Amino acid sequence: MYGIIGEDRSDVDTLSVIVKRLAGNDRLPIKKKGYSGSGELLRKGAKQLNAFAAIGCTRLIVCYDADGPEHLPRFNELMRVVVAPSKVPERCCAVIPVYELEAWILADIAAVTKIFTSWLPQPISGIPETIPDPKEHLIRLSKQANGKPRYVNAIHNERVALHLNLDTVYSRCPSFQRLATFVKQGPPQPPP
Repeated sequence: MYGIIGEDRSDVDTLSVIVKRLAGNDRLPIKKKGYSGSGELLRKGAKQLNAFAAIGCTRLIVCYDADGPEHLPRFNELMRVVVAPSKVPERCCAVIPVYELEAWILADIAAVTKIFTSWLPQPISGIPETIPDPKEHLIRLSKQANGKPRYVNAIHNERVALHLNLDTVYSRCPSFQRLATFVKQGPPQPPP
């Protein structure tokens, strides 16, 4: 059983879908806890990891957006403040999407057409994790003729995650590789 914690419920729900797909098991039991921001995650995360372990979660994932181009400072902070103080750091995978988890959606932007059949966005060239504020980028791309966006992350991320080509996301987003390796192979190594 997995336990997943993150800055908000949307990220945790999206990760849950992705983990089930990576594991090839849509019935994989996953306990989830989304917080109301990074501050709450940092304050309460270690306790929640221990609580998940106490109820039988053998694999734990903590998601903390980099909110910028550098993931290592956030990784180190998450390890120091949440993972290391927990009683189960060897079972944890710290996932740090560069900028935000929405960069993973930009990696396979064609997946949005499964949810919005009239939205046909152009593929994103280059590395999606170099686009500042990928959530806002998706919102801008999704604007209709009347100026209203189709995409709302809290509603659509989980649904889009069902259709992402995970091999494409893996090849285009280095931060995703850590999660995929953890789910498929076991406990992660520190990032380079």
